[in-house]
Amino acid sequence: MYRISFLTIALLSSSALGTAQADSFAINEYSTSDLGRANAGRVTQTQDASAAFGNPALLPAFERPEITVGASQILGNAEFDDQGSTDALGNPLGGNTDGFLSDATVPHGHAVYPLTERLSLGLSISAPFGLATEYERDWPGRYQALESELETININPSVGFALTDTFSVGAGISAQRIDARLTSAIDFGAVCFSQSDPLTCTTAGVVPQGADGLTEIEGDDWSYGWNAGLAWMPHPDVTIGLHYRSEVQHDIEGSADFTVPANAGFLTATGAFTDTPGSASLDLPASTELGVKWRASERATFYANAQWTEWSSIEELRVEFENPVQPDSVEELNYEDAGRYGVGVDYELSEGWMVRAGYALDESPTQAQFRTARIPDNDRHIIAMGATWSPNEDWSVDAAFNRVQIEETDFDRAGNFGDRVVGEYSGHADVMSVSAKRRF
Repeated sequence: MYRISFLTIALLSSSALGTAQADSFAINEYSTSDLGRANAGRVTQTQDASAAFGNPALLPAFERPEITVGASQILGNAEFDDQGSTDALGNPLGGNTDGFLSDATVPHGHAVYPLTERLSLGLSISAPFGLATEYERDWPGRYQALESELETININPSVGFALTDTFSVGAGISAQRIDARLTSAIDFGAVCFSQSDPLTCTTAGVVPQGADGLTEIEGDDWSYGWNAGLAWMPHPDVTIGLHYRSEVQHDIEGSADFTVPANAGFLTATGAFTDTPGSASLDLPASTELGVKWRASERATFYANAQWTEWSSIEELRVEFENPVQPDSVEELNYEDAGRYGVGVDYELSEGWMVRAGYALDESPTQAQFRTARIPDNDRHIIAMGATWSPNEDWSVDAAFNRVQIEETDFDRAGNFGDRVVGEYSGHADVMSVSAKRRF
């Protein structure tokens, strides 16, 4: 009897969970082998056990139990070119900034266990969403964003069943944990000028950009979703896959901590800007993906896929505070549904070596007028390459590299303190991934 330690996968996958910016804040680093073809094989590939996440209908294609574990390192490189950002009085807010895309490590673990020739079980542990940006304390948009962290871990058991020799179905459930942390500066000088006599504010030294405070919001939640798919082989060399992953509705509970400079303490007399519990709703979007795999020859296999993500479920980031005199913290996003389109190829060099490559166009869900400094998102182009080394039938090692080129992004957004941030974002990310596969 074969035995697989699902607990081992869970520990490896959760021990170094990180975040990264991709597909707005979706993360595609669930599989090293599929990263090598720009994720073009997500719903059709059976290269390794990560198929359990991509499309559980593929599970019956595995003849032996199998474990795949790996990790991706994401290295971000981006800058903001200031083009006239001003505070509430029209004074310059600061200069350029770079290096705000935080590096991240994203692990993954997957397992497949065939019960019969037609019925198989699967388990995937991954990080499907994440965000990590950290700006310098004096950057022009400090009153709109300083640090933004969002981490998820998704535990997804699944089952696949072959209805016929050429058609199979699969489904799973997901338990998803989310942790979020948002910080930004508060211009108490601008607050004072809007609520009190400017002479009183100036006498106290509470002037725009002269009395900065800080707000820090943290929270977490567990929630649940489901996924289902099908796989059809109309020809021995062709596989068509279709997969749907549901929306996951999170009700995040946490707290808000305010740091107020001593000379601005009188602005808290009403009870505002005091530490308080808070909550926020975040509906992580559903997605539908269609893919085709064609084994063109004994050595070459081609992949193509299209993914549609229902980002329109996210209209705003709203934090509601229990303190009745503290207004909600609101950032309008008004996301639109968006697509991701990829092609890829595997080529078998020899019995022990396979190489692959791919390209994907990833559309941003962001509308220009609602772009936020927390997620300065735009369309991106992904160039991918990878390889698999199989020293024997039981073991293999995968490696992959992605260059994610983000299109230059114009930015113009007014903040809550009369500030206006204007400029241009540019940047890219490099993704390096390795994994190991063990068959039993």
